Amino acid sequence: MPKFKVLISLRRTMLWLNFFAILFNATLFIYATDYVIKTSQSYQFLESLHHIPDSPRAIFGESIISFSVLAVVMSFHHHYSAFKQDTELNNTIIFVEFILAIFVFLSLRLTYNGIFLLIFVDFIISNRNQYDFRDYFVWMMVVVFLLFLLVITDYSILSHFMTLPDLTIYLNFLPSNIGPKLLVWKNFITILNLTLFILILIYFAIYQLNQENDIQNKLALASKANYELKNYAALSEYIAKDRERKRIARDIHDSVGHALTGIAAGIDATLVLIDVDKDATKKQLVKIQTAVKEGIKDVRKALNRIRPGALNNYTLQESLKKMLREYADISRIKIDFSYHWGSADFEKTTEDVVFRIIEESITNSLRHGHASQVSIACTKPDQKTYQMVIKDNGTGAQKIVPGYGITQMKERVAIINGKISFDGQNGFTIVVDIPAEGDMYD
Repeated sequence: MPKFKVLISLRRTMLWLNFFAILFNATLFIYATDYVIKTSQSYQFLESLHHIPDSPRAIFGESIISFSVLAVVMSFHHHYSAFKQDTELNNTIIFVEFILAIFVFLSLRLTYNGIFLLIFVDFIISNRNQYDFRDYFVWMMVVVFLLFLLVITDYSILSHFMTLPDLTIYLNFLPSNIGPKLLVWKNFITILNLTLFILILIYFAIYQLNQENDIQNKLALASKANYELKNYAALSEYIAKDRERKRIARDIHDSVGHALTGIAAGIDATLVLIDVDKDATKKQLVKIQTAVKEGIKDVRKALNRIRPGALNNYTLQESLKKMLREYADISRIKIDFSYHWGSADFEKTTEDVVFRIIEESITNSLRHGHASQVSIACTKPDQKTYQMVIKDNGTGAQKIVPGYGITQMKERVAIINGKISFDGQNGFTIVVDIPAEGDMYD
């Protein structure tokens, strides 16, 4: 895969090539002028020019100084962008580089415009992370501006509108074995600069495409890993639920089964004794009664072991607030909770149902609805009903297909003789009506 360091090396090579091109062009002014003066061709030379030539040493000094400042700015830009990405400062530096490139262009008396290709290369490399490679409009505008700039700064076009020093005329006064060769070298450097520019563009395009492919591959791997994690989480949840079912079944079997077996044996003994010894029968019935009470206690102990831990040490309202606060802290979901049930004294079973339904609802809002806000209102619309309304701002569902969570909610509400309804429009809404304790177990 193409490395970004190679791209930086190509830019550095282009910087040195432009330095050599500017040094070469500026030196030609001095060398040709000195040769003309040395060979006493000053009159003919001035006759061939359209204006009085500038001092060649002034051209040389201005060109080298302005390019040196540009090189320092570009070096600072390169080192700064390697450590910090600041779009505003980056664009400001590019603008400063462009102004300096204009100074270099003017210093060479508009005879070399290849310096603008270097500025364009610095622009695309420094903005590699600011614009999407497929943001065609941005890059098209930049390319159009560059082409326009190269056209209006072309010497052959500018010379029709203003009087400019023609470096070719300078070279024509040199010996025939030197002038044409220097002109070839001048054109070769210009073509080499353009070729290097095209090479950098091609390499940059390949680099960007590979970067995009890498991102797509990483996203695909992340998606695959996420899918596997979801499957693992679902499997873990299923195993945990299965283990919990087996534990509950074992507890109930050990407690209720033992009690029922003893009761059945006691009833059999009672049937035998009822016609033989009434006193013995009464004693046996007392034993059966004791076994029944012990069995009820064991069942309650089993049910308490599966009761939410938060309900053991707090009231229902405090337990719900604690649970919702933990959810909000972990998931950053906003939960609006209002509790208007006062000091209602629910059975433990009812508290369990309320706690589990709210817990399941919040989980579904996060996992399936991707909600960012949930409101929970516990009200008492009349003397016979406690109502709980849970609404989120998630994706909702046009058609509600009962899954494990919804089925569990229905089963839990049915235990306390309540009613539950669901609405998937404008988020997801759950309404639970719980009868007052007197009507709950009719």
